[in-house]
Amino acid sequence: MSNTELDALQPDPSTTAAEIYRNAGVDVVPVTDAIGAEIRGLDLRNEFTPAARAAVHRAWLEHCVILVRDQWLSDADLIRFSRGFGDLDHGPPMARAADQDTHPEIFIVSNVLEDGQPIGFLDDRPLPWHTDMSYTEVPPKASTLHALEVPEDGSGSTGFINMYKVLDSLPAALRNRIASLRLKHDPAHALQGEVRHGFDAVTYEHIESAPGPVHPLVRTHPETRRRALYLGRHWNGDKRATFVLGMSRAQSDSLLDELWQFVAEERYAWYHEWRVGDYVMWDNRCVMHRRGPFNSAMRRVMHRTQIKDSVRPM
Repeated sequence: MSNTELDALQPDPSTTAAEIYRNAGVDVVPVTDAIGAEIRGLDLRNEFTPAARAAVHRAWLEHCVILVRDQWLSDADLIRFSRGFGDLDHGPPMARAADQDTHPEIFIVSNVLEDGQPIGFLDDRPLPWHTDMSYTEVPPKASTLHALEVPEDGSGSTGFINMYKVLDSLPAALRNRIASLRLKHDPAHALQGEVRHGFDAVTYEHIESAPGPVHPLVRTHPETRRRALYLGRHWNGDKRATFVLGMSRAQSDSLLDELWQFVAEERYAWYHEWRVGDYVMWDNRCVMHRRGPFNSAMRRVMHRTQIKDSVRPM
């Protein structure tokens, strides 16, 4: 993408966020000082007007995660709204509904079994901090979730963390040290350690010698031009998920462990406790997320979309 194309993506500096929100008839209320905002006065079933899109886009860029409550969306509604921000990926076969030919863009995230078979994927295990699909050449720019069923006890919250702020919080010497480093990501293992279909486990036993996409450890957001720490994920089950190019394995592991300690502090994190009808969209380029534990006896069903990016991390 050229600099001219990148410039065209920037928010219009002559129009304030307050003006954009007023033009769309919405209120944008931060949920924490670090990350996240709730948009009020928006019904995602309605026509997605240019004014509404501008408001959602500005709030999303400024707060990294947006929440819209009380949304009673069909899958067609969810797809239509998500598509306002870009083309959509198709969900993997294990995450699709029985009518996957009708709505292949919908990923079902669920712990529910019907006739002994899961109706979606990612079951009920906790998920550690990660960035969606950092192990691909062009990771998605955004992910969305729409809550259809949630545990009655309030468990199963989703954490989001602002990676702009995590980078800014690093000691200056450490920021300077990592500024131009590049990170190889393991494409062979799923987040919980399973070997993905089509990959040879032996080839990917040692990440330092295995093939994999390489991305900057500090990436520049193509729209805001802000810099964020881009770690992807730390472990895939019992396997290291990333490797710093130009280092020994021991040096890489030591540096990454040090960086992940700043994530583990969760100083810039927000945990969203779900209600039925919640719609959440996060910026995959500057946000990591995780899922807390929840009662496996309680149903949790989310429908998700994944919005493609058109530019590699840089």
